[in-house]
Amino acid sequence: MAEKTTTRRTTPVPWDLRVYQYVTTRLPRTLTRRLGGVKGTHAGRVSAGFAYLLAAVSFLICMIRQAPCRQSVPTDSPDRFGWMCYSDITALYFSRGQGTGAVPYVTMNWEYPVLTGYFAAIANTISQFFGAVLSPDAEGQQILDNGNIYFAINAVGLFLCLMWLISSLLRVTPGSPLVAMIVAISPAIWTTALINWDLLVVALTVAGLAAWVEGRHTWAGVWWGLAIAAKFYPLVIVGALAVLVVRRDAWRTRALRSWVTMALTAAATWLLVNLPLMVSNMTGWKYFYTFNYANRGADLGSLWYALNLAGLDLGHPSWWSRAVMLLGYAGLAVLIYLAPRKPSASQIAYLAVAVMMVGNLVYSPQYVLWLLPLVVLARPKALDVLVFTFCELFYFVFIWLYLRGDNLTLGFSSVPWLYVLSIIVRITGCVWVMGRVVVDALQVPPPLRGRAPAPVPSDTDETPWVPAPADPPRTRVDAQCAMATP
Repeated sequence: MAEKTTTRRTTPVPWDLRVYQYVTTRLPRTLTRRLGGVKGTHAGRVSAGFAYLLAAVSFLICMIRQAPCRQSVPTDSPDRFGWMCYSDITALYFSRGQGTGAVPYVTMNWEYPVLTGYFAAIANTISQFFGAVLSPDAEGQQILDNGNIYFAINAVGLFLCLMWLISSLLRVTPGSPLVAMIVAISPAIWTTALINWDLLVVALTVAGLAAWVEGRHTWAGVWWGLAIAAKFYPLVIVGALAVLVVRRDAWRTRALRSWVTMALTAAATWLLVNLPLMVSNMTGWKYFYTFNYANRGADLGSLWYALNLAGLDLGHPSWWSRAVMLLGYAGLAVLIYLAPRKPSASQIAYLAVAVMMVGNLVYSPQYVLWLLPLVVLARPKALDVLVFTFCELFYFVFIWLYLRGDNLTLGFSSVPWLYVLSIIVRITGCVWVMGRVVVDALQVPPPLRGRAPAPVPSDTDETPWVPAPADPPRTRVDAQCAMATP
């Protein structure tokens, strides 16, 4: 008697998934990885590539928000604070003489590190190819037209930085595009992406974090060296990671060599970027340091500014600021050293930058971009991301109302209590996430039964993180996709 044969019915593969598999299996490995890797039949329908689309939509929203602040007639100045679309990019352009050809550090004061100044100067040079006339004789309408072209060039450059940021986030969390998507669609991008040049340093910082997690410590040093040359805050991340070297039994591993390699590369990169200006114009180069660290008092958004508005005179807020940051970093060092298991680089980075934000003399609204990717990486939970986002948006509204001169006193005294409250709410949101990350770092993971624990990302040795083996492919399409995955 003939045996009865059964045929296994397979689920048809959707056409869009077949197209995606066909394209990604034939793309170069690097580009395929940027798109999130090849997708199997049983994977979800959402691809990591959608993170780039969401980021583009967010930046488009930000550009639309900036439309009311675009000035086309010299005599018609828009209400930038009322529309909440103020930008340092154009404010500095018109007030420092860039519209007539002034160069940062050389013929004008520039209160940012050199890489940010290079970015602005290059954007101003490129603007001449699109109709800007940078002449000392330019005035009125010509300067205004120059400024609009200059802002558009900067917006394109910062958009590319945002795309680079998303690409780096996909590398930090391979196989999990949700983190990149949360950052891409965040209201923080809608509201603050074009206030200043901070997307440049954020992209460099997260690129360094991705290289560190992947075990490419030389490249981590390059990116972090460039980031420190753009804004100073990545320096605290490099310093905090040094504590990993002195953890228990860390000397038995290659942790010391990894960190020293990264730190020396970062220092060399920073010096390479700064040295030309240091040699040619030392006065212009050191203006950033004298402006921010020698004479600066309590400024907008900081805890010390709120206390001053409330009538509490601290005398020397810079002393209090340094004391809070020193205590915070001492506590962070103890946490890293005594934690039951090694904290991740993302957790360390967030805590290091958050301590700086709580104790700093200034907490500008665009500094949310510094924390945003670190929050989502260190604590990718809906509650924490929502709390953080709400607190930042609450402050974003009242900073502009305060600067416009609205009555925020709640009807008694002359203190703008609503603005003071917004500062406290914002700092509370930052501290909330800090507490949640500290609790995560102190928890001892329960033992797994029945199978060995999956490997964790390596932040200190030379061996890149290799994810746990996936289940064997079950269909011919899955097998082809698995073999093509970079």
